[in-house]
Amino acid sequence: MGLVETQKFFAQLYTNSQLRERFFANPDVVGLDLGLSLDEIQQLSQLSAKDVNIFANSLKWKRLGEVRELLPRTARVLGKDFNALFWRYAETYLPPGIKKHQNDAISFANFIVKTAQEESIEPAWISDLVRYEKTWLLAYKSHLYLQICWFSYAIHLDCTVEPTIAIWWRLSVQSPLQHFVMGLSPLTSKLNH
Repeated sequence: MGLVETQKFFAQLYTNSQLRERFFANPDVVGLDLGLSLDEIQQLSQLSAKDVNIFANSLKWKRLGEVRELLPRTARVLGKDFNALFWRYAETYLPPGIKKHQNDAISFANFIVKTAQEESIEPAWISDLVRYEKTWLLAYKSHLYLQICWFSYAIHLDCTVEPTIAIWWRLSVQSPLQHFVMGLSPLTSKLNH
């Protein structure tokens, strides 16, 4: 097994708790399914399942701490549900690349929005808030940026029901990121009369 395959194997082992459980319960079968040679299976099955689980959990806690800092309002609103959702998400994804924490937070935000729609997670405005914080992360990543987002709730204030528009822009590499957000209730009420 080459370096890339080894890294891929350990990434799967540290990310997926069900895979870890299956591998340590039956390393021969699972190892062959993963493309390991008999020698590799022999070596890897000598690892301590307890030590691997401890290390895997410490990695997830570190990731959770970083993601919580990048999605602070979402974390505060969801409370313990934020951790529970992250644990579910972390079973399926390990961020690659040099901006791992930022990519992890963006991917986790997508997971929250999808899960909130499928499972009706409260409060009702959580998807708008997550999209708002995710857009900030995407905007900071880019040297040139223009993004216009519509929200159903006043995510910049108290998250009451109010059509809201938010705009992010950066016109050059040297220019600072600009942001504008406004509730549209006065405007929409005038248009309806």
